[in-house]
Amino acid sequence: MRSLNFIFCYIRYCLRSQNRHDLQSPFMYQLYENVFRYDKVELKFNKIENLRSRLLEDHSLIQVRDFGAGFGGKIYKERSVNYITKHSSKPAKYARLLSRLIRYTNSENLLEIGTSVGISALYQSAGNSKAKLITMEGCENTAAIAKKSFAEFPECKIEIVEGTFDDMLTSSLKKIAKLDYVFIDGNHKYEPTLNYFEQCLPYFHNDSIIVIDDINWSEGMKEAWKKLQNHSRVTVSIDLFMLGILFINRDLSKEQFSIRY
Repeated sequence: MRSLNFIFCYIRYCLRSQNRHDLQSPFMYQLYENVFRYDKVELKFNKIENLRSRLLEDHSLIQVRDFGAGFGGKIYKERSVNYITKHSSKPAKYARLLSRLIRYTNSENLLEIGTSVGISALYQSAGNSKAKLITMEGCENTAAIAKKSFAEFPECKIEIVEGTFDDMLTSSLKKIAKLDYVFIDGNHKYEPTLNYFEQCLPYFHNDSIIVIDDINWSEGMKEAWKKLQNHSRVTVSIDLFMLGILFINRDLSKEQFSIRY
């Protein structure tokens, strides 16, 4: 039943989504041209995709502890590395988009809530050579794989924080003077998603960007996305179906976009 609802939801998205010819906002048009429309597979991404391929071929088993909605709560379950990589890493198309978004906005202070094996973190870090990324992972065994991944990319300034998001988010935020960009890809539930946003809110500035993953993953995530779209601090929101992007720039009018991607 969930798959059928997901398909109907995607059809509705396709019917209402816009392309470059529909955009009247100069801000959105420039963003579309530089981030959404431009999708070149750059050489620096090849190394990350080679890593992904190796992880997808790794059938070794680890004990996974997941605190979110993915694997069912605060218990350990045995999962293969290739299963985790396949189901928890952003597809290359969306990972490249995150990298371009960071490059276009010149974001330097980055936070990722939900590391998994580290593929998305590497893409985001590659968006700006000056950027420092703090990424958080609740499962120590998954974090160990991410650490090995990051070691292959010494040019990327990535710090991984292990522990539950509820325990470690506050201390992680204290390491950041201001938060240019945050990717919320952790506990895919209504209340935690809103809580993470509210905890980050004091660290946002006028040019901060918030990316919410899997906004159509469940009814709870749909409701969380709607709530965030209408938040008093949010001006522009962009629905890409698989993820959503929020801007809190006070110089922009309050608008909601659904962009075909």
